[in-house]
Amino acid sequence: MHNRTAIIVMVKYPQAGSVKTRLGRQIGMQKASELYRGFVRTMLATCRSSCFDTVISCHPDHPVSDYREWLGSGFDFMVQKGEDIGHKMRNGFEQGFAIGFNRVILIGSDLPHLPAATIEEAVQKTGVCDVVIGPALDGGYYLVAMKQDRFFPKMFDDIPWSTPDVLSMTLEKIAAGRRKLCLLAAMRDIDTLEDLNAVSAETGLFVNYTIHETR
Repeated sequence: MHNRTAIIVMVKYPQAGSVKTRLGRQIGMQKASELYRGFVRTMLATCRSSCFDTVISCHPDHPVSDYREWLGSGFDFMVQKGEDIGHKMRNGFEQGFAIGFNRVILIGSDLPHLPAATIEEAVQKTGVCDVVIGPALDGGYYLVAMKQDRFFPKMFDDIPWSTPDVLSMTLEKIAAGRRKLCLLAAMRDIDTLEDLNAVSAETGLFVNYTIHETR
């Protein structure tokens, strides 16, 4: 398993009312869950187009068997563990390293428009940087990548998750730890109807779902 790279995709089971809830409050929870299914399928197709292993990191609200039935058996699966998203991400890296990968690219499932070239760039930059981050326009980040010998778990501690300060505080921790950082191009997560329509207009993805707010 020398020099193996994993793309770990953090996924929630697409049950209406538990995924894309901000979007769901605008367009309806059932429609939002259907969209989320499409997001995940599109992202996984992009990951599979690379030469790297793809691992599904499953939210523990549903058993892995449900994810395997939904997504098929062509992936490795792991279960997210931890009290908050920071703990879950740190644990995802630790699980990836424990099963033999020496480089992990961790991504969320809100970016069906993520180019394969961005994943390739993240892999390349881990060769020269300790931490690689893809900033999101909402103040968070959509991707983080590290090699095992440069793993910096403290970057996930004591962060106010789901706030606009996530990225800035994370960068402060990386700087305080004297770790070399590489930033990728900023991208838009799809959390709201505005995000969905903007991404559809820019990329042509999910254009059939470019819909108006329910009343």
